[in-house]
Amino acid sequence: MKKYILGFILICVIAAIGFLAVPKLMHIGYGTDVGQIMHVVAADMKHEHTISWKTAKFGEPGNLEIRPKQSENIIKVNAEAVELPAYNGGKHFGIYTAHITNLTAGTEYEYRISVGKRQSAWMEFKTEPESTSFKALIFGDSQSLDYKDWAKTAQTAWEKNGDAAFFVNMGDLVDNGQDEWQWNAWFNGGAKLFAAIPVVPVMGNHETYSLDWKMAKPDYYLSLFALPANGLAGLERFAYSYDYGDVHFIVLNTQLNELQEWYPDLLEQQQRWLAKDLSKTQKKWKVVLMHRGIWTHPFNGPLDVIGQTFVPVFDQYHVDLVFTGHVHSYARTKALKNGNPDPDGTIYISTGRSGDRVWDKSPQKPMDELYYNPLDMPNYLVFEASHDALKVTAFKQNGEIIDQTELKK
Repeated sequence: MKKYILGFILICVIAAIGFLAVPKLMHIGYGTDVGQIMHVVAADMKHEHTISWKTAKFGEPGNLEIRPKQSENIIKVNAEAVELPAYNGGKHFGIYTAHITNLTAGTEYEYRISVGKRQSAWMEFKTEPESTSFKALIFGDSQSLDYKDWAKTAQTAWEKNGDAAFFVNMGDLVDNGQDEWQWNAWFNGGAKLFAAIPVVPVMGNHETYSLDWKMAKPDYYLSLFALPANGLAGLERFAYSYDYGDVHFIVLNTQLNELQEWYPDLLEQQQRWLAKDLSKTQKKWKVVLMHRGIWTHPFNGPLDVIGQTFVPVFDQYHVDLVFTGHVHSYARTKALKNGNPDPDGTIYISTGRSGDRVWDKSPQKPMDELYYNPLDMPNYLVFEASHDALKVTAFKQNGEIIDQTELKK
């Protein structure tokens, strides 16, 4: 009898271990019975808001109801539904998106979402206030093997900066852009952030790889994020811009190496669009977000094709800061114009890594005022803006400060 009892206990233990070892594909921490919530950047977050929700029960009509907090004046917005690609034989998911317009700045709103007969509880968000001061979180490459480091980095940054208005992920969000398990693990890791503030995604090269590690169109990324449609015609989700406070943000796509089969003039098209976009903004500060940097690797001095394409435009329109990812190290350059030190030039900041992938040979450049390779633990950046200053502080995951810099006008 003891033998049977011991055998039963052993079977239960093995089953429990097996259950814990199975990737949690369906459990997303910020989900409801209707779907998994994600706030997405909008071009004008004072008066617009974009909310998406991912669900396995795809095909039914979806909508969002919204009202000012504690108001009875409910407005219903129909949601656009898109089926996400299923490359690895996984279950088909859908992404529903509602884009809300004509909102009032600095106002608390309540909303609930519906798919078919299922409906969520009321949830909240707040539109951008009229003030020019705000804080944002910036995460370097989050690509990972198991995404535990990404989860800890994201959660730590949010716990210490719960007043952040939005967060940026600088590309290579996942290690493989067609792996549904990785996307779910990425969502799980940033659960509290997605449920609270808009995400600003930047496409990286790893979003453009197939499951067999060949070049591929980033269909999963493009389907997942309903980004501002103010970019290039036909390439709206590749590059876009948005405003917050007194800052104009531009997101560029640097994946020419991976996408040139389909988009051979990707950089040239963006160069023209970038100049036009920067010429129209009246914001005091201009910040660019892009995955790859502007120099050849390993570093030997000259600008690469990305730098040759974009740096003249940055210089002409006085871009203040350029944030990049890709090399998994944190580095901050001197202010540069035409590749040379100039107090009126652009500062380039490489944002490090928020996942578990490290690069021990990440290059240090002669124009770096500070360089740090986060081999010991991930890092994140806190971006603070006001009318008169921009401040960037880089933190290790444990809260230790790596670097702090401030720009003033």
